[in-house]
Amino acid sequence: MNDAIPAVADLFRRQDGAASAQQLEACGMSRKMIRTRVQAGEWRQVSRDVIRSNFVAETWRTRVRVASLDAGADAAVSHATAGRLHGFDGFDRETTVHVTVCGNRHRTSLPDVIVHRSKVLRRSSCTSVDGIGVVSKAVALVQIAGTMGTDAAARALDGVLRGGASPKWLEQVLAEWLRPGVKGALEVRVLLAERVQRQLPRSWFQRLATRVLATRAVMLVDEHRVFDPATGRLLAELDLANPELLIGVECQSWEWHGSPSDQARDAARKRRLRLLGWEIVDVWWSDLRRIDDVVAEVQFLIDRRMPRLLA
Repeated sequence: MNDAIPAVADLFRRQDGAASAQQLEACGMSRKMIRTRVQAGEWRQVSRDVIRSNFVAETWRTRVRVASLDAGADAAVSHATAGRLHGFDGFDRETTVHVTVCGNRHRTSLPDVIVHRSKVLRRSSCTSVDGIGVVSKAVALVQIAGTMGTDAAARALDGVLRGGASPKWLEQVLAEWLRPGVKGALEVRVLLAERVQRQLPRSWFQRLATRVLATRAVMLVDEHRVFDPATGRLLAELDLANPELLIGVECQSWEWHGSPSDQARDAARKRRLRLLGWEIVDVWWSDLRRIDDVVAEVQFLIDRRMPRLLA
């Protein structure tokens, strides 16, 4: 019979094949009708209040949706699971399902769901991703730092800032979580301060230049200035560059990313550099521990552009 009632079929489609009994009742299903579908094998009751449709393929998001519905309104998807929902760098293959409950309310958890309890979490610290209640990006960063360490949090933080999050907003949320017994808030605050207040060390760029020279026999020069040929104005001062191949390496300072207007200005500058033929490798704070990845990216550009120089 499939999900014959259009509103029910649409609900399951929008919610990854899962729905609460209350939602189904709001679509016109009685408790008896729900039991009939379950007994017929069309649906499956996965917890006291959550129903799964067997006509919709189960995915990781289905598990997350079920956990969210089961936990109720005073809970939110959290930790690494929130990182994947928010699209954090490095979390696209996360498979765990974490839920954080506000306060000390006890709830029987589903077998594959990790349940946390927090006296700090408030509904105002939560948001929605595709209708799934999830902790905010700032709270997720704190939880990731507290459970997975600063390396994972650093990479995620760079992506969050790159996506336009306000450092001031992040600082405000971190201040709320700087409490005894709460892990991760201080670590994220230090990571944020590094990115907003300091530049990457010159010694790191010098080491990168040495590595590239050793592997590709290509010299990268320090602090190369690029001028707009039309106006003569300075477009960029690249931390490292090969002017012949038009390859540059640039530290992403929050001088350029602190506000939407700064980001728009940076995007316009990058477009102008590309029109002049430059390829730019962006370097973020989390790349300090990933120099091999940056070297590989520079080497790829060198290999792609070298034949043009030799032609």
